Amino acid sequence: MPANDIDKLKAILAQAKLTKSQIARLLETTYRNVHRWLEEGIEPQPIWSKRIDELFKDTVDVIPFIDKAVKGISDPSALLRANDKLRDKFFLETTYNSNAIEGSRMTLKETEQALEGKNVRGKEQFEIFEAVNHRNALKFMLDEVKHGFKISEAYILNLHSIVMYNFHNKLPGKYRTGYVNLTNTEIKLPAAQLVPGRMEKLIADMHKKPEHSMIKNAAICHYEFERIHPFFDGNGRVGRLLLNTHLLSHGYPPALIRIDDQAQYYLGLGRADMGENNNLIQMIGESVVRGYQLLQLAMVVEPVETTK
Repeated sequence: MPANDIDKLKAILAQAKLTKSQIARLLETTYRNVHRWLEEGIEPQPIWSKRIDELFKDTVDVIPFIDKAVKGISDPSALLRANDKLRDKFFLETTYNSNAIEGSRMTLKETEQALEGKNVRGKEQFEIFEAVNHRNALKFMLDEVKHGFKISEAYILNLHSIVMYNFHNKLPGKYRTGYVNLTNTEIKLPAAQLVPGRMEKLIADMHKKPEHSMIKNAAICHYEFERIHPFFDGNGRVGRLLLNTHLLSHGYPPALIRIDDQAQYYLGLGRADMGENNNLIQMIGESVVRGYQLLQLAMVVEPVETTK
């Protein structure tokens, strides 16, 4: 990713082919300001910095920047398996954020207590199950996923059975047998009898060599999974586990999607409903950068030799 606002402006000029005057109009500022930023190296104030970042993401394909930035780790899945502290941090942060996106009331500290087998005051048993189940699904993912791993229907159903363990009314490990209603989209979900065929096609798409970027392919496949919505419950959590399986199996860091990203995440999915994938792709790309930063920090603090 470009390091600063001036680099972002230069990328907008080069890739979006906008003039300084056009950039000024889009940012709702003056030509003089844009000229000073670009030609005199004056750093924009925070109010303009935010607008520049938004314009950059709207007009420039950030994935090539991200692809280049995350090449420093040869096998992220091996690093996660080899480094206990890193793995535990990854499990905790991913479990907390993924469950929070789905409405869990557990704090990060409470999630940590649940994963350590401690009593969590004031929480229902099902909330504890959700945290422990998600951590166990992450363990299963890391045990299975190596560089070059091929996602299968059995793997996806196993993920769901672990995420939904003890939730027997949700048909753990089985596709839905009826219709479910989504409140955040007007897209009609496929009928239950169409789900197996749609999932078979999705798995085949995951195995195709991407035309451009693996991150783009993973993001689009993630959207397709969520729009198939193959289960009665757990689709968001399983979908994000599957997204990280997809990335790790191709040698990429996992995507760390945070609860703070929820609005942007849902916006990306909503835009994809209208055929506009860019927001979701860029949001997931930024989440991969966070995954890379987590792994990179572990390598600096405690280097671990990894092999493919």
